[in-house]
Amino acid sequence: MDYQKIGFRCGIEIHNRLNTKTKLFCNCKPRFSESKPIAIIKRKLRAVAGEMGQVDVAAMYEYLRDRTFFYQCFPDETCLICIDEEPPLSINKEALEAALQVAKLLKVEIPDEIHIMRKIVIDGSNVCSFQRTAVVGVSGVLKTSRGNVGITNISLEEESAGIVKQEEDEITYRLDRLGIPLIEIGTATDIKDPVHAREVAEKLGMIIRSTGKSQRGIGVTRQDVNVSIKGGARVEIKGVQELDILSEIIENEIKRQQNIIAKGKKPKEETRVAKEDGTTEYTRPLPGGERLYPETDLKTVVIDKKMLSKINVPETWEQKSKRFSKILPKEMIDQIIKSEYLDLFEKFSKEYDPVLVANTFTSIIKDLRRQGFDTEFLEEEHFENLFSSVHKKLISKEAIPNILEIISKEKTSIKDAIERSGLEALSEKQLREIVRKTLKKHPALVKEEKISALMGEVMKEVRGRISGKTVAKVLKEELK
Repeated sequence: MDYQKIGFRCGIEIHNRLNTKTKLFCNCKPRFSESKPIAIIKRKLRAVAGEMGQVDVAAMYEYLRDRTFFYQCFPDETCLICIDEEPPLSINKEALEAALQVAKLLKVEIPDEIHIMRKIVIDGSNVCSFQRTAVVGVSGVLKTSRGNVGITNISLEEESAGIVKQEEDEITYRLDRLGIPLIEIGTATDIKDPVHAREVAEKLGMIIRSTGKSQRGIGVTRQDVNVSIKGGARVEIKGVQELDILSEIIENEIKRQQNIIAKGKKPKEETRVAKEDGTTEYTRPLPGGERLYPETDLKTVVIDKKMLSKINVPETWEQKSKRFSKILPKEMIDQIIKSEYLDLFEKFSKEYDPVLVANTFTSIIKDLRRQGFDTEFLEEEHFENLFSSVHKKLISKEAIPNILEIISKEKTSIKDAIERSGLEALSEKQLREIVRKTLKKHPALVKEEKISALMGEVMKEVRGRISGKTVAKVLKEELK
């Protein structure tokens, strides 16, 4: 497809949750609660005028749907601020510093004052009917293989509440996610085609992860994509979580608009939501600038030269690649830099085998996810104990997939998983005894020197407890 000929225009907004000690405007834990709800509150939300005195069309659309919202509250992840019964605290400095690090990396213009605004949102995703957001930078540049892509804004804002269930005109949300710090990066419409869009999204995600403040897991990073073609209309597609389908979603939107134009009709400006199969569905009209008005409960944040001088610029991915080339095979470098576990690799590769650590994060975890295992349960402590167990020779590296599978399935500790697996590491002395018993058991194979068959018999006994290389070595020695 000739994207220039069809008048293709595309920009991306990437949203990434931050791993900070508290939420953005309160002291609640920024995490998904494992506790049961301790209370449920009920709300109706209404549209109000923005700063210029007009009501946003998207807000009015949601208001006219006349839905009722229920919110689940949790002991350590919800407070009076979360349910809009108490004024917010000052903006989280840890999150602000991470946003300023990203701003420096993308060479944007950082304002002298950061003004916190209220963005009207009454689909129920925020109890107070608005989302707090603050622009921390404008007019930057992202370098890509297809040329520079303009960065229009970098913002720090509150994460929305998560939907639990929806039944007709009633929606239930959980408030543990609400208020977690979120970095948003918006690009200009400089994206050349759907494949280029994926590259841009990947690079922006890597920049945020380079701060070491990104959370991990499914849904941590989301892309909203703005797409239009000649004769069509700007359509915002929200909630693209998987980069693997980003290009497909854009292609489908192009075809959808082309089909409407072919029928002699004009596509409408609207907001659509991404689905797992690469299609989208209509949600509401496209919002405008009328939904913003100043946050009256919070002071302006002054950004002076002294403060900026203390903000360290993280390594770029090019710098990391060069450094990692000294400890990793070439094919692993790109994978680990793009991995959500980059920060843990940086930490553990200093003490343990870098190749083993990288392979665990880029290959083993990915395979477990494909098999349907819940790897979200795996935390830093699990990996610390896992790599330590290999280092102390309590288990072999071959046992790692089995151990992580047990932990993901049973939600248990490394120690317990090792005991359940029966994969405690074998010493060479123990292996030699097993090899000798195997040779006595299969004299015909020994006589015919069928090493591969003998190797198979031994591996039945020791797989996951010692390396195949060691087994081959001992087997050859015993056969002599």
